[in-house]
Amino acid sequence: MLTRLPAVLAGALLASTLAVAGGSAAIADSETPCAAELTQLSSDLSSVPITGGKVDKERAGLLKIVGDTAALAEAGKTTDAVVKLSNLQAKVDDLAAVERISTESAELLTTDTADATLCLSSLSG
Repeated sequence: MLTRLPAVLAGALLASTLAVAGGSAAIADSETPCAAELTQLSSDLSSVPITGGKVDKERAGLLKIVGDTAALAEAGKTTDAVVKLSNLQAKVDDLAAVERISTESAELLTTDTADATLCLSSLSG
């Protein structure tokens, strides 16, 4: 029984890691409008350094916004998806203002968010 415990813990850790990282895979695998832009945003959110506070919770919240944006876009609610991206940008700005992310990371995420917003805005035509 004790020899199986590490395997069980490793499996649980892998599952939780995939659940967080899988957001970008789900976007890329679906027929979500602007999937490339949203996948890039998700990927960059997964990798930018965040300091202080509850880093994992903060990152999960940001990634959830991207997932919600993708779901709205897939449902044809591009205007609502753009609003979600605006909310994400506000959170990125807040993190940068209190120096929890670097200026470079904030610029990267701002560019990604702008690219996704531009793409989605072009669909609501």
